[in-house]
Amino acid sequence: MVQIASLPQTKKHTRMIRLLTLAVDLAVINVSFQLAFFIRFSMFVFQAPYLLEGAPSGIYIPLEVYISGAWLLISLSARLYTKTQNRPAGRFADLLKVCGLLATAVLLFIVAQGGYNFYSRGFLLYFFLFSSFGLILFRLIISSTFGLMRSSEFNRRDILIIGAGKTGEKFYHTVTNNPTYGYHVIGFLDDNGINSHVRPMILGKLGDLARITEGSLVDEVVIALPKATEETIAELVTQCEDKCIRVNVIPNDYAAFEGKRVIEEVGEFSLVRMREAPLDLSTNKMLKRIFDVAFSIFILLVVFPPVFIVSTILIKFSSKGPIFFKQLRTGEDGQPFVCFKFRTMRDLGRDLADSLQAVPGDPRLTWIGSLLRRTNLDELPQFWNVLKGEMSVVGPRPHMLKHTEDYRKIIGNYMVRHFVKPGVTGWAQINGLRGATDTPEKMERRVKYDVNYIENWSFIFDLTIIGKTIITMLEGDKNAY
Repeated sequence: MVQIASLPQTKKHTRMIRLLTLAVDLAVINVSFQLAFFIRFSMFVFQAPYLLEGAPSGIYIPLEVYISGAWLLISLSARLYTKTQNRPAGRFADLLKVCGLLATAVLLFIVAQGGYNFYSRGFLLYFFLFSSFGLILFRLIISSTFGLMRSSEFNRRDILIIGAGKTGEKFYHTVTNNPTYGYHVIGFLDDNGINSHVRPMILGKLGDLARITEGSLVDEVVIALPKATEETIAELVTQCEDKCIRVNVIPNDYAAFEGKRVIEEVGEFSLVRMREAPLDLSTNKMLKRIFDVAFSIFILLVVFPPVFIVSTILIKFSSKGPIFFKQLRTGEDGQPFVCFKFRTMRDLGRDLADSLQAVPGDPRLTWIGSLLRRTNLDELPQFWNVLKGEMSVVGPRPHMLKHTEDYRKIIGNYMVRHFVKPGVTGWAQINGLRGATDTPEKMERRVKYDVNYIENWSFIFDLTIIGKTIITMLEGDKNAY
């Protein structure tokens, strides 16, 4: 039997590859810019101090800086370096989409400057051709020479296969012989497996699922048990979702999975996703992330500064302590992050802050803190979390780590709410479920709304929640105390 210690415990290598890819992409873009300028004007940008076609050559320098910044913003918003794509065609399509968005951003920049009569159209054509070709060529080199795309931890999914019979074996050989599918099998679970050809990779029995996935980086589980009962599959799904692990099934009878979505065709197999989540689609993720970045930048540049100045003075005047309250909260996939808020309570120690929720008439609450809470302005610093990618504008509210550990044991589907990023506001909150969740029944209602949001997400849904949140802020939230 393979020891549990052999399971992957880190993806530092993956993060390093992603950062390296981002750095090389930026280098390709800037080299393409200089090369296009050289071909068009027979010199590099920094060698051209005089006028070019009636315009100062200096206008090209800010353009190059703008292009680099725009690439960073667009590619990160589109999760070009972090999201999962299944086939090379899909990865190159994503890359070309980002290139198209970059071209649009560049043209808007030029029009906004009124410089469409100054910038060389030939230069722009050369730049877009060189940069697109260079970015694609770089990925082809990585894919073919180093095998880093998918097959060597680049955007790959580490999966555990439940079932080491013929179905599980065949699926394993399919994804192993075709690394472009992006699956890396770390092992199997099977209650028998004595005669299985993958017996050395069997990590334990089905009953060992919770123990084996504890602390390991299993991205997804594939259930390959053609004769499994609905009860068995339901129990496996529950255990996986408690660890924020997505579950796919290779069904023997597709009729039994009516209403479930086939997420991927892998060779002759069709994987069925057990829980529908529109945000599993890369296009929806990109749309939501672009909105998050744009909205958070607006809030941080326009709304936050005056609120920060006034709040800083009043918070310092009302009680001793820091301006911001920082606390570890549970984020996407159950990972902790530091959540920011304006401090609304007297500083009585970290232990109390990390275990006690606010209650009506809470003696810790300051007078300015009460005002900030009623208007939801205490949440404004969380738009920094949104910009960093730890939160979204809309999503399930992040809970304290202690509450996550307590409630995941007694409330079904509790960890499903962590399949997406937590939000500054959410569907549960605008339905009156803000405030203390001092009973399992209250938390269960909140979780029900959160899961409903995840399974029925749409961009219009997000805008509706934001609109109702603004109305609640203006009216004053009676549940904010």
